[in-house]
Amino acid sequence: MLATVIILLLLATILTMGMLTPLIAKLASGVEISLTPQYFNDRAALPTLALVLLLSTCMLIGYNSRKNIALIVAGSAFISIVFAMISPFGNTPMDISVPILTVAIIATFYKISRSLDPDISKAIKGTSAHLIHLGILFILLGIVLSSNMKVEDSQVITTGETAKFEGQSYEIMLRSMNSEYQGEPYKDKPASSYVTNIDFDVYKNGKIFKSGQIKYITDFKWGQTYTTTYINRGITEELFIAPRAIDEKKGELDVYMRTVPFINFLWGGMYLMVIGILMLGIVEYRSESKSLASSTNTNFDKKNKNRNKPNAIKEDDKYERMLEKELQKLRAKKDMKK
Repeated sequence: MLATVIILLLLATILTMGMLTPLIAKLASGVEISLTPQYFNDRAALPTLALVLLLSTCMLIGYNSRKNIALIVAGSAFISIVFAMISPFGNTPMDISVPILTVAIIATFYKISRSLDPDISKAIKGTSAHLIHLGILFILLGIVLSSNMKVEDSQVITTGETAKFEGQSYEIMLRSMNSEYQGEPYKDKPASSYVTNIDFDVYKNGKIFKSGQIKYITDFKWGQTYTTTYINRGITEELFIAPRAIDEKKGELDVYMRTVPFINFLWGGMYLMVIGILMLGIVEYRSESKSLASSTNTNFDKKNKNRNKPNAIKEDDKYERMLEKELQKLRAKKDMKK
């Protein structure tokens, strides 16, 4: 627990310093800087992996000997070092993190299996927290895999033609580009914005896959240009398409495409976390309700006992008075004899 708290404090310090650095630089020198996500990823990677190793250890405590736990955790760390040297994935962050995350996920499933109980309430209570842990691990795995395996490219397509994107199994055929004014009239313009609707077909491995539409919008009122995007989330990957620039006269579109594999580990992890939190909340609520009901019954029984006490005291007083009268009669008889 102490080690976990220390690592979390270290991560919080890294994030806080990263967010304060641009502010300090601007106040000190007047220079504006921005830190990219890579800045935080590089500095938080090792503490996060240490936290995952600690999670693996906690999942196995109580079910294996200390020696076996140490061997399993040290073995996963050793495999990461070996993978970093031989690079089976061809990507250093993946080579280091995948073995450690895999062992942690297996350990969490093992813990869940040992937490199952014929009593449903106990089973839910035992597995809910571990589902949250499993969700966090899936999120980390999804981030590592998707950020390091994504493939992106851009091409210029002419209406009626098909373009291939390097490293991706998808192609785009540009069907049409139709423009129109939308919104209320603005100054000398007939409308507040000028919208180009771009219709296209997506081919996967040479076969028609999906049809979609994206928009290129010029907003006269706010003086800016923005676009809509096309996103298709599949079981194993996510496809993202967005226009970069258009030339209506030539019928050309500069389009960006990105394929992100294993992104569903991230979404699945979020769902597992939500399910685990809801299960834990329900169990805690039911436990508090039972505790309150038990406390109420106990107090009620005490009150009933207290209510009965005066009656018992009255009964005792009655017998004492009767005994006193009998004793008085006996004394009176003895005095008469004397």
